[in-house]
Amino acid sequence: MKTELRKIFESAEAEDRGLSTREIAAVINSIPAEERMARTEILAAVNGSDGPDSPETRRAIAETLKYMEYRAIEAREDRARADRETEVLNLVAAHSAILTPGSAEGCSVEDWRSLVPSLSEYRAISGGVASEGGYTVPSEISGKYIDALKAKSSFLRGLPSESVIPFTSATFSVPQLVSSTGADYVAEGQTIPEGQMVWGEVKFTAKKIGEVQWASTEVLEDSAVDQRRVIADNLLRDASLKFDQDAFTGSGVNPIKGVLSQGVSTTLGAGKVTVTYDDLADAVARIEATNGTPSVVWASVDMAAALRKEKAAGSGVYQGGSPTDAPASTAWGLPILPSAFLPPKTVIVADASRIVVGVRRNATVRISEDARFDKDQVGFKLTMRMAGVSVAEASSVQVIKAAAS
Repeated sequence: MKTELRKIFESAEAEDRGLSTREIAAVINSIPAEERMARTEILAAVNGSDGPDSPETRRAIAETLKYMEYRAIEAREDRARADRETEVLNLVAAHSAILTPGSAEGCSVEDWRSLVPSLSEYRAISGGVASEGGYTVPSEISGKYIDALKAKSSFLRGLPSESVIPFTSATFSVPQLVSSTGADYVAEGQTIPEGQMVWGEVKFTAKKIGEVQWASTEVLEDSAVDQRRVIADNLLRDASLKFDQDAFTGSGVNPIKGVLSQGVSTTLGAGKVTVTYDDLADAVARIEATNGTPSVVWASVDMAAALRKEKAAGSGVYQGGSPTDAPASTAWGLPILPSAFLPPKTVIVADASRIVVGVRRNATVRISEDARFDKDQVGFKLTMRMAGVSVAEASSVQVIKAAAS
């Protein structure tokens, strides 16, 4: 295609003329539809009301380019898969004799398995990375698994999408601006002082979360429900609970360091055995004092219940609304997300945009029919690789602990 385009341009240049309408149409039509759409979106953003240099425009362009990068990766994987399929077909043609009745004498099991795919390679629930072997499902399927994991994880539900960052290496590095100084008043004609930025980084190593469940073929065949989907959903639930536990309470000895050990902790005075809306207001103010934007409240089960039952002083009216209404789930617009993994009497108010989670590999479920072939059992395996939780600055995570008595 590039050769055809080059001929069109060289022909117009040799004849010292511009491109005709038909030639322009040929050039435009030669560009893949997705690329034309991406160029249109970028031009629309640049020429939009926000201007070409606004943060909104740069963000829109970055998102469009990221989408195109994902599409390019998918295209490469599709080509690689097609090449593998072609190779298998060529092998089948070259060894067609062993596929005919009575001609398999002397062939090993490995010969057969290299030519004939097992049922596990036609799995209904699968995924993975091409470089790690196996068939790769379309990104939409993996995305649904991430969405399902997020829906089951109180911690991930509280984070904006840009705080969950995919990465492609064994380690995950988060650049961090440690300090920035130098601004000062300058008299007319005097030298402007030189500023200084000090940069650092927070490094994480990808950690795997995994689980295997087994089911007999009889259960899978006879169950009145979609047992495969039930098992996959249960695996996702278990993975989300394991991640939640360390994302909140993980310390230096855990694979994932949690936000409790990275935030600023405030213990209420004696007699204040529950966290109140007033305490949330104080935490919001502390975050705003450092130019943060509070966005989420995580609460232990007992404190989430206490907030719902809190009454206005002297009136007996519930602060969260009438008991016949829907249960209060926000405080000044911030979602209140209960978690059983937070210690009792604990509430966290956070600017979630200042929290970063690295995802090395999305949660994926694979099926194997080989490991327990002699027992006629099917194995379901979930794996995911995360790379820790990083808090940009401690003041962005305010931990409130009620008094013991």
